[in-house]
Amino acid sequence: MLDYESSLKNSWNVVKENIVTFAVALLITVIGSILIVTLAPLVYGFTSMAIKAARGERIEINDVFVGFNKDDFIRSWTFMLVYLIVAGILGQIASILSTIVAILVMFTMPLLVIKGYGGIDGITESIEIVKTAPVESIVVYVIMLVLNMIGAILLGIGLLVTAPISTVFLAYATFELAE
Repeated sequence: MLDYESSLKNSWNVVKENIVTFAVALLITVIGSILIVTLAPLVYGFTSMAIKAARGERIEINDVFVGFNKDDFIRSWTFMLVYLIVAGILGQIASILSTIVAILVMFTMPLLVIKGYGGIDGITESIEIVKTAPVESIVVYVIMLVLNMIGAILLGIGLLVTAPISTVFLAYATFELAE
């Protein structure tokens, strides 16, 4: 069984002894990854440094570049492409599903307040509203989304205005659609 405490303690000690080397290598990895093509080999190199250090071997800043060796470059990008494809597909599926769920239950909180429902009853009626008025529900969702995105773009401070506007808008929409 993994000894979490010992592994964390040893990790801290290794990093503490090599803090400057790891910090510089991490900066190289982060900044260098902006070029995209360097992402996989730099992450591979940084991981290689961590493994060397965990084995008690001496590490150097140049170790972050080992991923550019031909075989390591190919291996790192093979993994990265598989990962990005799988994560991208799963991310899109999750995004679509979460949007559908958000639309289906967006009227729930106002219904809990307006009608005094419990959670399940509120969700049930919210779903019925969406089934009865799907276009209107999607338009309400998009309007709220756009309002809150505008607020978020303004360094989040705009949410102090757009979040209340979208919540009041949702209340009005619920009054009309829940009749």
